[in-house]
Amino acid sequence: MKFNFSFGKKKASITTILVLTFIVASLASCLKIEDKYIWDIVYEYLQTYQPNSPLIPELQKDDGIVERDVKRTVDKAIRDYERLTGDDGSVTIPSPRRSEKPVDTSVCYTAECQSLGGEIRLCAPWLDDCPKE
Repeated sequence: MKFNFSFGKKKASITTILVLTFIVASLASCLKIEDKYIWDIVYEYLQTYQPNSPLIPELQKDDGIVERDVKRTVDKAIRDYERLTGDDGSVTIPSPRRSEKPVDTSVCYTAECQSLGGEIRLCAPWLDDCPKE
C-alpha cells in the first residue's frame, strides 16, 4: 500500500491553465461576450465551490479580476445593508444645529483674537440637550 502525501500549496499545472484559457476564449467567441465576464464566473465558482483550488492564486495575478471581485463584494454588502435596514437612500438626514457663544474676553483679550469670534458648536437635532434654533 502506497500513500501519496502532499504538503504545502499545490501549483496549477500549465496544461490546466492552457485548457481553461482555451475554453474561456472559445466560449467568449461563441457567445460574443467579453472574456473578462467568463473569467469572473470561473473565479466566483472557484471561490465558492473550490476554495483550495490552485487556480485561484493564478487568477488573482490579474488585477482586473481582483478589482471586479472587490467591486461586486462591496456592492453586495451595500445592497444587503439597504435590505436589512430599509435605508434605500431616500431618508433625509437633518442638518446639525449650530450654536454660537459670544467672545469670552477673559481668555481672548487682543483685538486679533476677538475678531475670530466666539465659540461655535454643532449639535445633533435629535438630542434633548441640543438648543433650538
